[in-house]
Amino acid sequence: MLKIIKLTCVVSIFFAGELYMPLFAQEAHDATKKTIVTTIKKNSISVQGVVKSAQTKKPLSGINVTVDGFSAAITNDDGSFKIKVPHLDAVLKISGQDFQTKVYAVKKKDSGIEIFLNEANYSQNYEIADMAAGDKMQYDNTNASTVVNFGKDQWSNPVNQSVGSFLQGRVAGLTAIRNSGTPSSGTYLTLRGFNSLYATNKPLIIVDGMIYDDEDYGSGIVQNNVSSPLSNIDVKDIEDVTVIKDGTSLYGTKGANGVIKITTIRPTELSTKIDFTMYGGVNQAPDQLPLLGSDAYRTHLSQLEASRGLTQSQIAALPYMNDNPDVSGYYKYHNNTNWQDQIFKSSVNQNYFLKVRGGDDIAKFGLSVGYLDSKGIVDQTQTKRYSTRLNAALRLTEKLSVDANLSFINNVDSQWDQGYAYKTSPLYLALTKAPFLTSHDVNDAGEVSPNLADVDYFNVSNPNAILDNGFGLNKNYRFFGNLKFNYALSKSWDLNTILGLTLNKERETFFIPDMGVADLVLPTAIAKNRSGSEVQIYNSIFTDTYANYTKHLNNDHNVDVRFGLRTQSNKSESDLGLGYNSSTDDFTSVGAGSNLLRQVGGALGEWNWLNIYANADYNYRNKYFLTTSYAVDGSSRFGDKLDGSNKYALMSSLTGAWLVSSEGFMKNLKNVDYLKLRATYGYSGNDDIGNFTAQKYYISQNLLGMQGLVTGNIGNPNLQWETVKKFNVGADLGLFNERVSASVDFYNNRTRNMIVYESISNLTGFDYVASNSGAMRTLGAELALKARVVNSNDFTFDLGLNLSRYKNEVQGLPNGDIYTQFAGATYLTSVGKEANLFYGLKANGVFSTTAEATTAGLNRRLTNGDLIPFTAGDMRYVDTNNDHVIDNSDRVVIGNPNPDVVGSFSANFTYKRFSLQGLFNFSIGNDIYNGLRYNLEKMSGYENQSAAVANRWIAEGQQTDIPKAVWGDPMGNAEFSSRWIEDGSYLRLKTVVLGYDFKVNDINYIKYIKLYASANNLFTFTKYLGYDPEFSATSSIFGQGTDIGLAPQFKTFQLGLRLGL
Repeated sequence: MLKIIKLTCVVSIFFAGELYMPLFAQEAHDATKKTIVTTIKKNSISVQGVVKSAQTKKPLSGINVTVDGFSAAITNDDGSFKIKVPHLDAVLKISGQDFQTKVYAVKKKDSGIEIFLNEANYSQNYEIADMAAGDKMQYDNTNASTVVNFGKDQWSNPVNQSVGSFLQGRVAGLTAIRNSGTPSSGTYLTLRGFNSLYATNKPLIIVDGMIYDDEDYGSGIVQNNVSSPLSNIDVKDIEDVTVIKDGTSLYGTKGANGVIKITTIRPTELSTKIDFTMYGGVNQAPDQLPLLGSDAYRTHLSQLEASRGLTQSQIAALPYMNDNPDVSGYYKYHNNTNWQDQIFKSSVNQNYFLKVRGGDDIAKFGLSVGYLDSKGIVDQTQTKRYSTRLNAALRLTEKLSVDANLSFINNVDSQWDQGYAYKTSPLYLALTKAPFLTSHDVNDAGEVSPNLADVDYFNVSNPNAILDNGFGLNKNYRFFGNLKFNYALSKSWDLNTILGLTLNKERETFFIPDMGVADLVLPTAIAKNRSGSEVQIYNSIFTDTYANYTKHLNNDHNVDVRFGLRTQSNKSESDLGLGYNSSTDDFTSVGAGSNLLRQVGGALGEWNWLNIYANADYNYRNKYFLTTSYAVDGSSRFGDKLDGSNKYALMSSLTGAWLVSSEGFMKNLKNVDYLKLRATYGYSGNDDIGNFTAQKYYISQNLLGMQGLVTGNIGNPNLQWETVKKFNVGADLGLFNERVSASVDFYNNRTRNMIVYESISNLTGFDYVASNSGAMRTLGAELALKARVVNSNDFTFDLGLNLSRYKNEVQGLPNGDIYTQFAGATYLTSVGKEANLFYGLKANGVFSTTAEATTAGLNRRLTNGDLIPFTAGDMRYVDTNNDHVIDNSDRVVIGNPNPDVVGSFSANFTYKRFSLQGLFNFSIGNDIYNGLRYNLEKMSGYENQSAAVANRWIAEGQQTDIPKAVWGDPMGNAEFSSRWIEDGSYLRLKTVVLGYDFKVNDINYIKYIKLYASANNLFTFTKYLGYDPEFSATSSIFGQGTDIGLAPQFKTFQLGLRLGL
């Protein structure tokens, strides 16, 4: 540490001299510059070459060829150029209107330099990446990173609604899982797998230089709905996204899971340009799950009632088993209702977006307004988004400029409970409600009444009653903006300050009626109807003040330094009210409910973050690159008893790259355009340990009508951040005039001081306390491959492939194995194994005969300790410990929700003015606990069941894999086991877009007219038996891979028009 301090002092003195000498010794500085330039020119070398189109192979005139800070040239009519370079290791920067910007290493003196340029929107190694310490061309970037250019990318069509869905399949290593098919649903993002058990695994989001809160607001009062603030950003507002996978130490204790940097519209135009986009389309209701019809369901109920001990005469006397039309109630129970038809509805969507850019040399602006209206496929679900953005660049003086990035959105979402909300989720009720009932009352003459049917004989709610008389509403308001001040001290130095503000308010309300809905049992009462209101407020002030220093010495040594200070101050508040039993269903507010039953709650949060950082980039002759980063973090979340050496988190990284293709020995390998080797080693942290987890605090509690304080958390004053040690090696390759490009990376992430919950003495009143006693490692590999198969003037054909694989291993737990429960699934986390593995009994078929069951000699241990032998028709579980008793001691690992490989492949065609693009994404090897199928095949109650149970065991000797139906399931035939684990692998055609670019040369005021036709989620190949193999019911690592019956994704067909003026 002492050496680092000494080095810092020396560097600071050097920088101070560089900073102030221009202010007091301008003439001497200019004289020095002139001498250097003279020396360079004296030792310069003349090289010449030609620039051609990669598509037509014809020469290109008017192309700029430069050597930064040294010389410049423009190609002639025949595409030729002649330019002075300081040495043969120099690099040429080639650029021209409507063409890519390219960097070319000279390497040789002869006139055989031949450079081919592709069109501007061609993906290559020369994109500008928004890295942690500023913009950097991918050509000389030392980190593993990917740039997705929304503005130029051929995939930038107007039909994507969220950033997460747009990024899916476009970045190797980035897993983007749509939470559900509800219109406002966000996307669960992880980068290179998991690094933590209890802290966040989501990457840090930076928008226009400012941290963007992406906490899921999914713990609201409308059950199992997750809305991500990131989905508030319209993709048509975005210029580009840079995904940084390693070397994120500069972000200190927020960079452990990588960084996604989003840049919105840049105000760069001098002339006014208008871009208008509109599209509309149809959302198609999904394929339905096969369920029992009325007759099959009635047969199932007959067998189920018999298992309860009812005689045939008693069963026949039940109202729903009556087959005599003359008996009252016959028509009530003799229908064949497809409840999924009642809930699923095809719907429409529409979007309008206007963007205006313009200005002059003093002030430039980018203004956008947008409106989105998208309905869901569950009846009456909808999202409406109103958005506006103003980005501006003001040049106040020659040295002082100000950039403004301001946005405001208003989201209004209509939504329902979903998932395991057994009494109030319309989707769940549509699957489990008896098919022989209808949504409306039916009299004894068989006439259907306009009145909705009440709760049925089986105490199951009427989903139509919820849709007609209830509501769920989420309103979100967010202001997000910042001002950036830049002052140029000299050609080498500039100072910058970003001042940012986030104001977010979300209000959620719901009402569940009495009519048609099953009662809710409260501790002291029965709730007939119920209502709720919750308000969540989040405010944040962000600052980032930094200095940049740039120095180029003799065109050999290039140094870029940035050091600065970031702060973030955050406050949150939530207030909740629940009301029950209003006088009628016409009174839907919380205040209309019973005073005696009303519940209130809330929470306050406050946390602060300080980040001091420094970064230095060095390269020698654009061949050898070295980057080092340091950050020191302080946070109010850390424990207050940490000693001096641990009070602040010190993060550092070192990255290096070798541009092999710039070496002289590569000059004869004409087909190798680009070859770079990279390596990174560094530390980054995770401060998502909870705002008050390290502290002891008290909460208010009511006991027997008296309000008092009780301990809410025991706290751990020594609690600190998690540290992730990252090691990455990679290579980037370009071949055949960039017709083929590839990037490959291998990484090893090791988490130390991982947050876990450690058991403590029960004398404290608590069972566990958070500690830094865990450890984990994640290994992985990534491959990104692109190829231009055909490259002609009229026709191009591109292929792309992204592959990634990761495998984590838990390396340290203080109390041994961790068993967690989520939605009926049990997860095991154990040292030496991957985290969150499915853990349960292993099913091995169904006992076909009594003799087979007797021979096996297996018994079931009941909760009271009694043993009951398995009989014919029961599940056959593997007795792993050979004690002839099936219980929890026989549980084993039965599945892994983590995929073996995830990826995508794409195909892009252009023919003259037509374009056709397709994107497939896939996942291989991940297991899913089909919790929805569990509820539809457990055969232990009155719920309607899957059509698959028609194959249940009924008679001696029957061969089947579905056990017999028994009321209450006393033998645990439906227990969590491998019976419910399915292969979740899938291949999905995510997007198909057909476009046509109209010719508008004869219309002066129209720049372009583009017509789109698109289809999303067109088809999915999978063996999975649920609605959709892609979902994420929670942001916790312990709930991944469990299907709780969320609304599925759906097919969308759209037409769009984009007009430029």
